[in-house]
This record gives sequence, C-alpha cells and structure tokens, in this order.
Amino acid sequence: MKATQVVLFDLYGTLVDVHTDEDNREVYQTLAQFLNYYRVFFGPEELARFYQEKTQKDLAECSGPYAEIDVFRVFEDILFKGRGQMPERALVIWLARLFRSLTRTHLRLFPDTIPTLDRLQADYRLGIVSDAQWVYSEPEIRIVGLDRYFDNIIFSSRYLIRKPDPQLFVHALKAMHCSPEQAIYVGDNSEVDLAGPQAIGMPVLLINRQGNPLELGVPVIQDLTQLSAFLE
Repeated sequence: MKATQVVLFDLYGTLVDVHTDEDNREVYQTLAQFLNYYRVFFGPEELARFYQEKTQKDLAECSGPYAEIDVFRVFEDILFKGRGQMPERALVIWLARLFRSLTRTHLRLFPDTIPTLDRLQADYRLGIVSDAQWVYSEPEIRIVGLDRYFDNIIFSSRYLIRKPDPQLFVHALKAMHCSPEQAIYVGDNSEVDLAGPQAIGMPVLLINRQGNPLELGVPVIQDLTQLSAFLE
C-alpha cells in the first residue's frame, strides 16, 4: 500500500486563479437597484457601509485567533434590516452570488490544474481544504469544472474557523477516513498553509509559481504537473 492515499488541495491560488474588487462603488449601485425589487431601499453608500460594518462586527464577535464568518449571514442581515422580516434562504443566496459575480474580475483555472487532477484521480482520493465562503465557492467549483474530481470539500465558512487552524484538516481527514500520514496538503501560501497540517503530522507541499526563493523546510514545486512525480 502506498504511503500517500489522499491529496488535499487549497483552492484559490493553488487550483483556481480569482480576483475580486469589493470596493467598486458600481457594485453597490447595482445591488441597491436589485434590492428595490424586493422592497429594500438602501443607497449605494449605505449598503456598502452596512456590508463592511456587518462583516467586521461578525468577525469581532467570533472567538479564537483563526475565526471565520459565514458571509451568507451578512446578506441575510442586510435583507432583514431592509424588509423587517427574515428573508427566504433562496433570496439570500441570490443576493450573495449577485454580489460575488459583480465583484469578481476574473475566475479561471491555472493551466496545470486539469492535467494534474486527471493524472492523480486514478491513483489518489482528492479533497479540498480552503479558506472560502461556501455560498460563493460551491458554484464556482462547478463553473470551472472541478466538481467531478473531489471526494470531500472543506470550506472555512462552514466551520467558522480558517487556516491555519488544524481542525479544518482534522475534519477533512475524518470525512475521508484517512490518517495524517496517509495524506498530503498542497497549498500556495506559506503563512496559512503550513502550520495547520504540520500540527497534526500531515506532510505539506507548496506551489511557488513566481519562482521566488523560499526557505521553508518543506518541498516546493513551481508547477502542479510536478506533483505526480513528487508523489511517486
């Protein structure tokens, strides 16, 4: 039996290239117009301010050094404040995903993503552990065509903790019935992708597409297509 049976990936920056701009005033203008149809009347500046203050408030109320929020609750509160009653779940999701689509400037796979996953899928079980908002990332995984590859996906917003909290990785391994020694984590950010897996004894490999010199004490690759050879 091979030592490594499960390969866990970070999502954004590792498999998917994404960029967003949440400071764009036109986004809040469009959202405000959209909300008028549901009898919610905020001006763009008021809406932007409420969104920013609510996200900061929710984060401040979380406990622990690696607390995470669920942005679904932020949009739920926006609708509640505007309508005076608890909104339908479907409307909250519509609003959150409209916001994401308006703030997203690009969403695309890195060129090495699909060739790597195609090669690994035959020999390893694959999963994701990512600091991400489920309400955005679940459809984005489908949009870029990654949903067919992964046995398990862990998003920080589902557990209200973020990397490098090791519990995210514990949840992933438990769901995949795997020990830390039988898995490896592949990420791109040394500040958040190392400490969590290492705390539970899971090996880590970093991708460094920029080719910057790194002295991290873990293996580093410059292209995901090098991962298969590394595992073998």
